[in-house]
Amino acid sequence: MDTRLKQTPKDSLPLSSQSSVATPMRSHSILSILALVGLAIVALIPRLILALQLDVVTDEVVYLFAGKVYMPLLTHLNIGSSQWLLNKEHPPLAKFFMGFCIELNRVLGNHISELLAGRLPSIVMGTILVLAIYWLGRAPFGRKVALIAAFALALSPWLCYFSALAYLDMTMTAFVTLAYLVLWHALRRPWLFVVMALFVGLGVDSKYPAALVIPAIVLFTAYYYFLLRPTMPVEQRSALPWGWWGAAVVVAPLAFFVADPAIWPSPVSRLLSSFRFEETHSSNGHLTFLAGQVLTHVPKWTIVYMIFTKMSAFLTIPAAFFVIFAVVMLVRYHLRKAKFDHMQAASYAYLVIWLVCILVAFSFLNIAVGSHYYLPLAPSVALAGVAGLALILQFVADLVWKKAQHLEHDDADTVDAASGVTARATTLKFAPYVVIPTVLLALLAIGPHLLGVSTVYAAEGYTTEFFNNNENTRLQVAYPGYRDALQWLVSARHTNAKVGLIATKGTLDGYSPTTNWFTYNKDLIGRFQLSEVLPTASNYQGYDYLVWPKHLVQRGYPLPPHAYIIHVVSGGNTIYCYILVIGT
Repeated sequence: MDTRLKQTPKDSLPLSSQSSVATPMRSHSILSILALVGLAIVALIPRLILALQLDVVTDEVVYLFAGKVYMPLLTHLNIGSSQWLLNKEHPPLAKFFMGFCIELNRVLGNHISELLAGRLPSIVMGTILVLAIYWLGRAPFGRKVALIAAFALALSPWLCYFSALAYLDMTMTAFVTLAYLVLWHALRRPWLFVVMALFVGLGVDSKYPAALVIPAIVLFTAYYYFLLRPTMPVEQRSALPWGWWGAAVVVAPLAFFVADPAIWPSPVSRLLSSFRFEETHSSNGHLTFLAGQVLTHVPKWTIVYMIFTKMSAFLTIPAAFFVIFAVVMLVRYHLRKAKFDHMQAASYAYLVIWLVCILVAFSFLNIAVGSHYYLPLAPSVALAGVAGLALILQFVADLVWKKAQHLEHDDADTVDAASGVTARATTLKFAPYVVIPTVLLALLAIGPHLLGVSTVYAAEGYTTEFFNNNENTRLQVAYPGYRDALQWLVSARHTNAKVGLIATKGTLDGYSPTTNWFTYNKDLIGRFQLSEVLPTASNYQGYDYLVWPKHLVQRGYPLPPHAYIIHVVSGGNTIYCYILVIGT
């Protein structure tokens, strides 16, 4: 099936199964490859810039250190080492990637910094995600919808930011997205169920919440084969692929096991230990800031709030509209009142199930210290948002077209039939009603994200049109901005000063003398007398300056009395940190 924005006035749906104007296959292939190359460039540029620009962020040092520890253990097959239990709350695959890139950089002569090397897996996986949305999304969603949604995600400040950090979430999100996109193609090539299962296993091996994609996969598979398949003509019904389903059920846990050597010595006990850590962590909660409140557990509506905060309103609102529209159309289809085929119904159900199931499943995470917890929802929201916008814009274009046709008919009452409008002239007259909605669709879907990523410094401060790029009153700000503050002090000629970097215990010192904030900021250490200082310290006298991250203020550590703000590091209207001097 090839669903797309409608191409003729007779089409009733922007996501329709109408055939496009005949185009040589080779031209389509060339255009697809050019689109893929363009997407890769557009996705890589902001991710690389941010990876070079951003200071070390909280948990990065934990994952980077784990990756550096795991790689020698793996290469020497030292499976029995207790060092595998480092950072046992998360499986090791994403950290393997980080460790591999760091080691490869070392072998090649350290041509880039260790921090950038460790961030490369997120950059690559974030780019792969964007490419997959287009390449694998063309069949279920159509070329235009898939391409525009891919560009919207390529330039999303939210995805760009977390694609530029050595975090686990982008690797997990990429595998989860690949798994669900491959599911559509498995309907015609059942052996791809095994590939899908492999991606699920690798996703879970990056971070456990990847398993929350499984309900969406199971639900759509069941819907297609047991509800939609019986409505198809008998000759179009494929056999139920029981064998491939059985293989998929085996491959997913097997892939997880093979890619997690940390559990090999004692799989059951080590997995249970890891799960118990997660359970205890979830039970105890984690201090965070959300919607103006300091919380230890977040409510179930957090995921909706987060999506509306971090993705453009021109995607989120149309996505909600699309879900309602698609559900109505599916009901009509099953009542035999719809005028589209079973594959169009499958296309609607495929996207709705993806979005709604991920939304519901991830809403049960009761700890969400940052917006990265909900990244797996972004692809389905972008696709549904573009599809919803396409519906709205094409509906308006149809109304204008019909009105124009009606007026033209009235004016032509006295014209001889032989002098009527030719098919070519009709096509030329209709062209603006196709081109203009498409251009508007691209501008509305991509424009806000492009504006955000190009104007909001460090990208973390981006929030949507609802919140005017001001995250401070909405969400906990992940970016601490220590390095940016010190660079400002250098530019203002305040070097050789004693500077206290305010942080909770161990944030900057990290797990290792070779992997911490000070390691990755050696160029600044010689310019200042730097030390980590607790936000609960009783006295800050003796420091020339304090660098106080905004997220600590949000979590209940206010700026000390008699402190004077001399500079604010910010992105958009979001404050990342303050540079303070203490009055006497």
